[in-house]
Amino acid sequence: MQSNSKSNITPQQFREMSTEEKILTMASGMQSPAGKPQNEVLDSILGKAVEEASVRKLYPKWTRYAAAVAAVLIFLITIRVVPQMLSAQQLKTSYAETAEVVLPDGTEVTLNADSKLKWDKNKFNDNRYLALKGEAYFNVKKGDEFVIKTKNGTVEILGTQLNVFSRDNNFWVSCITGKVRVTANKQEQIITPGEWVRLSNSGLVKYKSESIINTISWKDGISHFEDTKLDIIFAELERQFDVSIKFEGNGLRKATIDFSNENLNDALDIVCIPMELSYEVKDRKIKISEKK
Repeated sequence: MQSNSKSNITPQQFREMSTEEKILTMASGMQSPAGKPQNEVLDSILGKAVEEASVRKLYPKWTRYAAAVAAVLIFLITIRVVPQMLSAQQLKTSYAETAEVVLPDGTEVTLNADSKLKWDKNKFNDNRYLALKGEAYFNVKKGDEFVIKTKNGTVEILGTQLNVFSRDNNFWVSCITGKVRVTANKQEQIITPGEWVRLSNSGLVKYKSESIINTISWKDGISHFEDTKLDIIFAELERQFDVSIKFEGNGLRKATIDFSNENLNDALDIVCIPMELSYEVKDRKIKISEKK
């Protein structure tokens, strides 16, 4: 062991110290969590050890050294990791649930069912970066760069309204106002109002739509799909109504369709009847199959 350059403590002196003295020596120069005096944090770390002092006497001498090391590690984790944990923010929705949040910069976000949004509340105004899993609508406050990171791609915007969908390997972004840069699979597309991009086998493909506003209709309880695979549509039915769907058919067939998130049977009729599908509902489980 090297001597402590600050207090010039030798290895022999360190070995002769009490556990408390060793912890304070090893942690010298480090700051405790905000509002927590170092001696108070130390008391908290050692509290459990003091309460169980009579029990520890039954264990070999080396276990007491291990306990001291563990106490030091807990102390270091407390002053380094806890502040980061306290600054992390998360918004999560379950099936059949949506949620709204206003971010520290004033950006408004609506989160669709079965989705998750993460950001750092302490750093967000200086670094507008967040992570999304699922689907969300953003009304971004004008300002510095705003970045949305998803599993499938990255979205960069400067003051705009947009919708981002990223579930499993399905990824698409629509622009309502402003300008959006979308990056995925080493490809990049810039979209403006009325345009949207989708990640497909052909790469990141841009489309034009006169009904782009329909891509955020889920905020008003209407799920909208354009030329979308049945597998994706049925997965959304599961999320919106908190049901389980077993589909015995060709999930690659596509449909352009809208259904209300208020009534399950109406939604099933709207999807299944035009596609010549039959369905059975039992409790919260639904079986859908091709008509013979």
